[in-house]
Amino acid sequence: MLEKTPFRTETQNTAPDTALMVLTGDLDYDTAAELFTLAQGLFPGRVRHLEMDLSGLNFVDSSGVAALINVYNAACAHDATMRIVALTPYLRHLFRVTALDQVFDLPAQDG
Repeated sequence: MLEKTPFRTETQNTAPDTALMVLTGDLDYDTAAELFTLAQGLFPGRVRHLEMDLSGLNFVDSSGVAALINVYNAACAHDATMRIVALTPYLRHLFRVTALDQVFDLPAQDG
């Protein structure tokens, strides 16, 4: 059996209306709802811009991708924005092959 890396989130306000959410570990079926619940709780408040650092994620399954889409939709529903500020080459490739690079605001690719 594969060993899972514990999922962790850290959220900090980087400006009065901006929050940075740093994700680490495995974003999968067992943890996707946790991400959505945490992110959704930010929007009714003062957060107008959510920045997400995904560079610490080791694994993302389809439930994790769905959670990211749900967070994006929740932001839009509250007239807020979601921007991915860091990600792994694996996630950049995943977003490209699923066309989510056309939906999510991603950082510029190096090189």
